[in-house]
Amino acid sequence: MKNSRTSTKKNNIKSKNNIRKNSTSPSSTKPKNIQKSKTSTTTNKKIVTQTKKMPNKNVQMKNTQNRNVQQRKVQTIRKSDDDIIQFNPDNERKYMEALRQDENKNVKKDNTKDKRESKKNSIKPTTVLKITFFIAFLVVMVYLIFTFETFNLENITVEGNEKYTDEEIINASGLKIGENVLKQLINHNNIDLSYVSSQEYHYSFPDAITIEVKERYPLYIAKDKNTQKYYKLDNEGYLLEECSLDSKNEEILVEGFAFEEEVNLGEKINDVYLHKISIYNDIKKLLESNEIQGTITKVNFANSLTIITLNDKLNIVFANDSNLEYKVTFLKGIIEQNGGMVEGTIDMSIDNPVYSKYD
Repeated sequence: MKNSRTSTKKNNIKSKNNIRKNSTSPSSTKPKNIQKSKTSTTTNKKIVTQTKKMPNKNVQMKNTQNRNVQQRKVQTIRKSDDDIIQFNPDNERKYMEALRQDENKNVKKDNTKDKRESKKNSIKPTTVLKITFFIAFLVVMVYLIFTFETFNLENITVEGNEKYTDEEIINASGLKIGENVLKQLINHNNIDLSYVSSQEYHYSFPDAITIEVKERYPLYIAKDKNTQKYYKLDNEGYLLEECSLDSKNEEILVEGFAFEEEVNLGEKINDVYLHKISIYNDIKKLLESNEIQGTITKVNFANSLTIITLNDKLNIVFANDSNLEYKVTFLKGIIEQNGGMVEGTIDMSIDNPVYSKYD
């Protein structure tokens, strides 16, 4: 019986122990699972926080990069076309403040300019009255000058005239004694006389006018080969007057011209003859520079040649205006070889110039 009891007791003890084991096993498993879940949630929280913090770091990196770029850009700022001022990042604020101050100054200047312009544009009533009074005064003065007998022409003076008389100049000008001075100055005529190259009118208050003229000087006497008439020309080729060969003083006789049937005094000859006269003037200058003695008495432009006569004794023939300097120096040598001034003809129009004496 004891044994049975003891066995039952043992069995009961074993069963209790098993129950305890079984009871402890689920209890032990449950906390383990709870801990794992806790750790997983904490790790998830850490990951979330890390993911939240990462974009903030990227933004900060971008902001720092942008600031560095801006600082680098600000480091070199052009002040003018020639000067460049370098700034450190610390001086950026000072520079921006200076720019703001300059902008404020410019705004103030613009405002002052606008005020000044508005003052200028705004015309006071007193200035309007002054302007109207001045205009009215001018109108009255002009009316009085054009109507009062005090301003009628009483005296005309002529200056610079040698070829024409005072009366000829006055009649050509159209001025008349006893008429209003200003009206005549406005409506005066140009003096249409062949020897007069220019004229000027000078008014002397209240009733006098002075006419100052410049006259042309005759330099050539040109013979018309068609009509056998003679005309005086000046250095610019203006036809001055018809004349006779007996009236020749210091003028140079020019032959070979053919004028039109109706010769208009005071006008220029045609361009062909003007070109021939220019060739003659070039030859004349070269003769003087080479110290070739003799006075030019006649020039002939016949047959496309230029024939110059010295002292009515020596004829020099030139073909055209090419190589004139060489030809004149060659001419000087020929004259010197023949003992100075010679008589006859020297033909410089050919390659080998020829000198022939008069028979």
